[in-house]
Amino acid sequence: MTHQLREIAENLPIIQQSYPEDTCLILSDKEKIIGYLPGEAIDLKLKVGESMSKYKKSATYRVLQTGEKIREEIPADMLGVPYISTCTPIKQNGQVIGAFAAVVSNQKMEDLRKGAEKLSSVISQMTAFSEEIAAITNSSADKLQELSQQSEAMKNNMKSVERIIQQVKEISSRSNILGLNASIEAARSGEFGRGFSVVANEIRKMAANSNSAAEDIQQQLELTQKEISKINASIQEIAAQTEEQSASTQEFHSMVERISDTAELLNKHGKTHQKA
Repeated sequence: MTHQLREIAENLPIIQQSYPEDTCLILSDKEKIIGYLPGEAIDLKLKVGESMSKYKKSATYRVLQTGEKIREEIPADMLGVPYISTCTPIKQNGQVIGAFAAVVSNQKMEDLRKGAEKLSSVISQMTAFSEEIAAITNSSADKLQELSQQSEAMKNNMKSVERIIQQVKEISSRSNILGLNASIEAARSGEFGRGFSVVANEIRKMAANSNSAAEDIQQQLELTQKEISKINASIQEIAAQTEEQSASTQEFHSMVERISDTAELLNKHGKTHQKA
């Protein structure tokens, strides 16, 4: 064993402590394993003194053959814990004399990546939901605006009806006067005006009935106007609440987008860390 390899072997415990995650360390010369420290959860069950020819498929063996650094990401299928294996050649005078491998737990980054993916999925659903709410809110606001316009149109129509009622009352009043005058003339005519008197009375009755009907219609019209005013006030209140809700929905949507950007950054960071 060369002096360089011996120093590394003697300092394996210190090197292991320098890793923030659970780490397994392997040191070999060209022929055999000369140093091995298992981690808490990561243990490859290697033994010092074992021939490297026994592990021809391992990254350490390949590094000894090629002299090139190898970094591999291994899923949890093998050890139950996902890990990243980094194997570096040890050279002396340009010649490979050994290899040093660090097998580091990747559980936290894997959890972070999965969490970021789940978060991204949830946020996508939230974004779609907030967009749907925004669309519904905008549609409701448009319909409320349309309903408010219709309510104003009804109020204007009510004013037109009110003018017609006033005309009916005026006609009724004139008809009553006409019937009264006809009755007077019929009385003056004596026997000859009897038939005309009947007609005059009917005119006065018609005038009275018309006036009574106009009064009833006007009362109903006033009640209807009051109800329309109440409805219009409610519409305006709901419209104001809808506008406030629309603003809140937009704010919520913006917040979801910011969270989505954060989740995407976490997910990207996790993937970049694994590829590093």
